[in-house]
Amino acid sequence: MGRTGNVGVGRPWIVVLALVALLAPAIAWAQDLTVVSTVTANGRQVQKTDYIGATATRTGMGDGSEIILRLDQKKMYLLRPAQKTYSEMTFDELQAMAAKATAAIEKLPPEAAEQMKKMMGAMGAGEVAVTHVGPGEPVAGYATERYHVVLGTMMEGDIWAAPELTLPPMFYDAMKAATPVNPILDMKKLFDEYKKVKGMPLKTVTQSKMMGQSMTSTTLATSVDRKPIPPSTFEVPAGFKLVPMAAK
Repeated sequence: MGRTGNVGVGRPWIVVLALVALLAPAIAWAQDLTVVSTVTANGRQVQKTDYIGATATRTGMGDGSEIILRLDQKKMYLLRPAQKTYSEMTFDELQAMAAKATAAIEKLPPEAAEQMKKMMGAMGAGEVAVTHVGPGEPVAGYATERYHVVLGTMMEGDIWAAPELTLPPMFYDAMKAATPVNPILDMKKLFDEYKKVKGMPLKTVTQSKMMGQSMTSTTLATSVDRKPIPPSTFEVPAGFKLVPMAAK
């Protein structure tokens, strides 16, 4: 046992994956971790549990759904426990979905297409960087180091990471592979910057701006359990029905 430690994330999936990576980055070393956190955003507070294994993670999305990332299968599963349904998509299919969405912009009337490109370009414009600030506050009983994160004009925030809970650079390479290519809003370069973070993030505070709206979100780990996680945690539960990814 270790020492003690998203409010709803919207679509499209490039945003889902980016925020999963931002708010709950973790995975792929010899020791399993179960991290319980409190997420506060726009006056609403929820609790989530992240299960982190050697080749997979399972993360609550705050709206009742959960995402399983299987790096060994190069596949993502979206679970909807209330409906007992699930959807699945390979990393290659995610790339194809993003390409299709980008192509759809080209089919808009010229003026609308140009406005969309400007909006998305503005979101992704500017610096993408992770900077080490210095020692951070203790979180869930662990000493932390603080990092400042900038993602263009779309997002800015701070991470408190515990060096004792190490994360290998290969995790961020895997997340980079899972993130769809988008020539207008490139999220992949963020994961190269994340390699500067030493250890498991236990607290994040982010300010995001999208579609003219802003949101501040705080994720704070309250407990960290180092006991082995049953492999079934990273499987689709029995009795769940496969439905298309767009289904509710």
